Amino acid sequence: MTKYARFLAHGEVAYGVVEGDTVKQITAAPYEDHEVTDHTHPIDDVKLLAPVVPNKVVAIGLNYRSHLGDRQPPSVPEPFFKTTSSVVGPGDDVIIPREALEEGVTVQPEAELSLVIGKKSKRVSKEDALDHILGYTCGNDVSARNWQANDLSWWRAKSSDTFTPLGPFIVSGLDPSDLRLIGRINGEVVQEQVTSDLLYGVPEIIEFVTRVLTLNPGDVVMTGTPGAPGDVHDGDVMDVEIAEIGTLTNTVRNEA
Repeated sequence: MTKYARFLAHGEVAYGVVEGDTVKQITAAPYEDHEVTDHTHPIDDVKLLAPVVPNKVVAIGLNYRSHLGDRQPPSVPEPFFKTTSSVVGPGDDVIIPREALEEGVTVQPEAELSLVIGKKSKRVSKEDALDHILGYTCGNDVSARNWQANDLSWWRAKSSDTFTPLGPFIVSGLDPSDLRLIGRINGEVVQEQVTSDLLYGVPEIIEFVTRVLTLNPGDVVMTGTPGAPGDVHDGDVMDVEIAEIGTLTNTVRNEA
């Protein structure tokens, strides 16, 4: 198991391998050929960034029975896109757009297991899918519900600036079918589920998506959210925790 971070230190953005309370800088992104250097930092002395800069983010909707309500389970995985411009990292604010505030739009977090692709993936079988994954991170698919329900597409409901927090780390070597996902608002648990409850697991998602779409190294796939998360407002703190990965924490702010 290897834990990767992307971080800012001394004005430089770099990737590194986390060992205990230290991060060792590496010479390239973790999905590229790289070497571990002897350039180290105490983890508390760096600013953790979104652990990857994806070319695309694919998210899966309606993938836990507990999130379906009165809807029927989908017959196949149901992907949609989130823009890369919506990606932020741990500790970054999630900004509710001024228009959402004016319209009284309900905004909710969605705690999700997210994966980072490690190599070019096209028509990958579910048997081979895990070999194409670099590792796993925490994701928050922040969602503006009124826009999601009423717009022709989910472009602003799911992809407003800052609506895709990722982090804090990418961890390789995990079993994606055996992780406990917890979402909190202001310290109160509002979502909790094990990933074995996914309607379509990671191998099935990768197989389905790569039939028609090439996933490239660094791309992110978000696997869906459980339950019915609560609403968030200015000043609320959102956590997404997967014990083997860490806790992704972001504060909600209204756009000035």
